[in-house]
Order: sequence, then C-alpha cells, then structure tokens
Amino acid sequence: MKAALEAVLRDETLTPLFQPIVDIRSQKVIGYEALIRGPVNTHLHMPIVLFSVAKKYGKTQELEQLCCRLQMAKFIELGLQGLLFLNLSPELFIDLSRAFSGQIPPWLDKSTDHNRLKIVVELSESELTRDYDQLRIAAERCRRQGIQFAIDDLGEGYASLRLWSELQPEFVKLDRYFAHHIHRHPFKQQLLKAISEVALQNKTFVIAEGIEQECELGVLQIIGVSHGQGFYLGHPVENPLLKTKQ
Repeated sequence: MKAALEAVLRDETLTPLFQPIVDIRSQKVIGYEALIRGPVNTHLHMPIVLFSVAKKYGKTQELEQLCCRLQMAKFIELGLQGLLFLNLSPELFIDLSRAFSGQIPPWLDKSTDHNRLKIVVELSESELTRDYDQLRIAAERCRRQGIQFAIDDLGEGYASLRLWSELQPEFVKLDRYFAHHIHRHPFKQQLLKAISEVALQNKTFVIAEGIEQECELGVLQIIGVSHGQGFYLGHPVENPLLKTKQ
C-alpha cells in the first residue's frame, strides 16, 4: 500500500469530482464542493482509504496539497462558475493564508490563475486545532483577498458552535444526519429552524448536506434552510452539469 500511495503522489493519478451546492428556493447552483478519487479499480480509489493510508505513512499533507492543486486547476479547466468549496486541514489552511501575505506556498501551481477562483474553505471541527487565535489570523488574511469560510459537519462534534462564534463563517454545513428523513422527525425540524434563524440574523448561509429525497428538500425549504447538497440535487462527477433539477 505504501508503494501504491507513493505512485499516486508521484504520477498524480487522482481525479477531482465536483458536487453542486444549490440555493433551495431558486434551485440554482451557487457552486461546487471539490472531492477526490484515487485510481479506479484499486484499493486507494475511495478517499477514506486513500487518506487513511496517507496518514499511516505520514503523507497526509503531501496528499492534501496535491488534491487541492488538482481541484483548483480542474475547476478552472472545466470553466465551472460560482464558488469552489475546498476541504482543508487547519495546517494547509494556515499555509494557504500565507499566500496573501507575500509568501506563496510551494504546492500552489503558479501557472494556474487563482484570481479567477471564488474559494470557500471548509473547515471540519473534528480535525481542527484548538488554537483559535492562529485560525482567526489566517482567516483575516484570506478574507482580505475575498476567500470565504464554511464550517463542515455542524452538529457532529462538540466544538462546532464555538468555531461558528470564533470565525463567523459565511456558511455552515449541517451534518448529513439532520437532512436524513427529516420529514419524519419533528425535533430535527425544530432544531434546524432555530439554527436557520440564528444564521439569518448573523448573515450566515446554512447548507444541508445529504439530501436524497424530494420530501426532504421540501421540508428544508419550509423551515428556512437556504442551501442544500446531496444525491437528489446532484452526484459528485468529473464534469458536472451547470443546471439542477427544475
């Protein structure tokens, strides 16, 4: 597995995928979350295995940097419009922020016109450092250049609410648990309605992940969730359509 991983990193045999994020009311695509797949028909095809092996052999940062560079370049190559949501670890996020204070990270492809990108950095609570001061400094650097932020998997970890308060992101992404069969769970509906009201007052957009049925989408719209993502709205694909279901 180590040799296979090293071959992937050396040959850059990774495929970026893009899943649409949709304004629930207008059904318009506002952007795409960038995902990744390893070589087809190998043990490293799915990202959970790919990153697990990279962690085992101390290659997580190298893999993440490669993913980020390939995803940005492919987004531009495809001519996709709107926001590009990138999943970054705290370390890579802080590294990226240095690009906006005169120190270009070496992993960024200098031939790619990054000024064309409207990036939203997704930070997961489960992977975050507790150095909130450092995160705030990095966020301020990036915001000056128009980069926005999203907290990923809100509700999965215990520190999500503090992270929301500390960074005041433009987006919060709800863990897929909350959208799953929400039409059958009044408590979930009450909870998401409250979250949506707080978000609206603080100029934050809520993105419900894991939407797989029309009835789930309908309930989310009624209770005020502004944006959605999931198989019902679009699968992760190499070359996504520019429109969603009407």
